[in-house]
Amino acid sequence: MRPFLAALALLTALPVRGVFSPEELRGSVVFFPLVGYLLGALLALFAFLPLPSGLLGALLLALWLGLTGFLHLDGLLDSADALLGAKPRERRLAILKDPHLGAFAFGVGGLYLLLKWQALAPPPSPLFLLLLPGFARFLVLPFLNLYPLAREGMAALVRGGPLLPALILALPLPLLFPLPALLALLAAFAVARLALSRLGGLTGDVLGAMIALAELGGLLGYALWKALGG
Repeated sequence: MRPFLAALALLTALPVRGVFSPEELRGSVVFFPLVGYLLGALLALFAFLPLPSGLLGALLLALWLGLTGFLHLDGLLDSADALLGAKPRERRLAILKDPHLGAFAFGVGGLYLLLKWQALAPPPSPLFLLLLPGFARFLVLPFLNLYPLAREGMAALVRGGPLLPALILALPLPLLFPLPALLALLAAFAVARLALSRLGGLTGDVLGAMIALAELGGLLGYALWKALGG
């Protein structure tokens, strides 16, 4: 039970209290997809509201961001400033600790929110909304175990947790929606590779950016899949 609570504390804004041991934090990765499904279930329920598509998409986006405490959006903004542009590696790592936002953060963040809102208006099927957050949260785990870390932090505390149970929990999306799952994977991979080349490894902010862009990639893949007659 405590590893599940640790996963909730790491991935959501839900009021989970307590101090978790290193073993509980590593064990929490098993529940990353399950926490995503909990978020997705709430999104799927909201998708049934009888509202105009644009307004419903905006409410779904606000709920998505609010349930995660803007954690992954914050990682995306910090990563945009650190990874983009011409800077030495030491400066990139320092930017990740800087609370101020630069031009890349505003540009990437604005485009991200616009695309995500458009992909949610009208919303995808409730089943897809249920499954996508769980799959996106699983996607960071293989890269976290395979790639080095650019610095110690929260990412180091969950590194090395068991992957197979999380993989099994995450399988429904790629089995039911292969094209969106592929684009989500490619989005996470692109962020991880960029971080490896420009930072020397992953950080907690980079993991947040991977989740945020994997979700966006999945949503865009779903729109493309529907346009192709899926």
